[in-house]
Amino acid sequence: MAMKDEQKTKEQLIRELVALRQHLVELESAAQQQQVTEILQQQTQRELLVARIAQRIRQSLQIEAVLNTTVVEVRQLLQADRVFIYRFEPDWGGVVIVESVAPEWTSILGSRPKDPSFAPTYVELYKKGRVQATADIYAGELTECYVEFLANFQVQADLVVPILQAEELWGLLVVNQCAAPRQWQQWEIDLLRQLATQLAIALQQAELYQQLQSELEERQKTEKELKRQQQLLAQSNSDLQQFASVASHDLQEPLRKIQVFGDRLKEKFSEVLGAQGRDYIERMQSAVGRMQSLIDDLLIFARIATRAQPFVATNLEQVVQEVLSDLEVRLQQTGGKVEVDKLPTIDADPVQMRQLFQNLIGNALKFHRPQTPPVVKIYSQLVAPLQSEAEGSEDVAACQVIVADNGIGFEPKYQERIFQTFQRLHGRSQYEGTGMGLAICRKITERHGGSITATSTPGQGATFIITLPMQHQQVLPDEELL
Repeated sequence: MAMKDEQKTKEQLIRELVALRQHLVELESAAQQQQVTEILQQQTQRELLVARIAQRIRQSLQIEAVLNTTVVEVRQLLQADRVFIYRFEPDWGGVVIVESVAPEWTSILGSRPKDPSFAPTYVELYKKGRVQATADIYAGELTECYVEFLANFQVQADLVVPILQAEELWGLLVVNQCAAPRQWQQWEIDLLRQLATQLAIALQQAELYQQLQSELEERQKTEKELKRQQQLLAQSNSDLQQFASVASHDLQEPLRKIQVFGDRLKEKFSEVLGAQGRDYIERMQSAVGRMQSLIDDLLIFARIATRAQPFVATNLEQVVQEVLSDLEVRLQQTGGKVEVDKLPTIDADPVQMRQLFQNLIGNALKFHRPQTPPVVKIYSQLVAPLQSEAEGSEDVAACQVIVADNGIGFEPKYQERIFQTFQRLHGRSQYEGTGMGLAICRKITERHGGSITATSTPGQGATFIITLPMQHQQVLPDEELL
């Protein structure tokens, strides 16, 4: 009986032990589960915290605001004594550009701490993502020189992560613990690494924004200057139009009276005046004629821009034939010959094209060699497209019209001077003129978006090369644009 009771007690004890063990296992499993849950919760909280900090960092497009937000948020999150950003310079020196520091510790904002061994030792390591986590600067892991370097800034523990932009080392994000050593946790290192990445992205966005702002300001400045130039041009055109009006009315009327009174003096008092008096009148009327020609040329020059006509399809061959018809008498007088090849049809002001060829062919007939009838050849050829002045527009097809003669020519050094106003290479006793003809030609070609140049050798004629766009957008006279 006693043995049975003892056996029963043992079995009961075993059952209790098994139950207790099972309970302990359940408790341990629950504790582990609780621990895992807490770890996951902490990790989630940290990730949410990093996301919120990253969002605040990237809210601003101003670099200074981005940097200041970073150091303030990191110091608050890690409860550190000092957080700063060190910006590298080309020689791998640098400057502390922003800082958040507890009141009891020295500020190092604006200082230029430089470790002589940094460039040869650490640059490439930081470019590869190196993180320096020092729990205690006096623990023997650092060189004596570097310990002294950190101690100068009251540092006892520090955490340093690189700020990289396109694999280039932009700077360092540094956390200092000054009151005591600190064992940095892996989550703290990971968090700081993530924030450095977010900071690099925010910096890139801010720099791009500032670049765009600078370009916008420069463009606005350019547009403002362009507007000012347009206003000056408008005033210049107004002054030019006023001059043309004065020249057309106030100057020509006295000239006409001088011419009329000179004719009456010759007609009624010729015998009384005598030979010398008649010579004076001839000179006076000759001067009046030259003045009249000069005023006419000035009016033509002024009205190229102010009273120009819209561009239309203009057959240059037909224009030249009309000019030759006008110059028929002069061709007969000089025995001249003009050979015209096929010329293109272009968008142009037909009146100005006629003026252009009138001046060029007229000059070729005027400046011919003595005893040698003038021969003028006019032909065209296609050339490389002209670059369009309108932004975003394609280049435009162009042609060249060449006017070549066998006249007296000129020295190559004068090939630009001849296109200036009032420039003459010969005296009036040799060749009449006002010195405005070629200046008018250049202004006409420029108004058409083209150019005119000349080549020559004395005694071997001259060649004038006119380059003009075949087609272009409608160009209104300047006075209509303003």
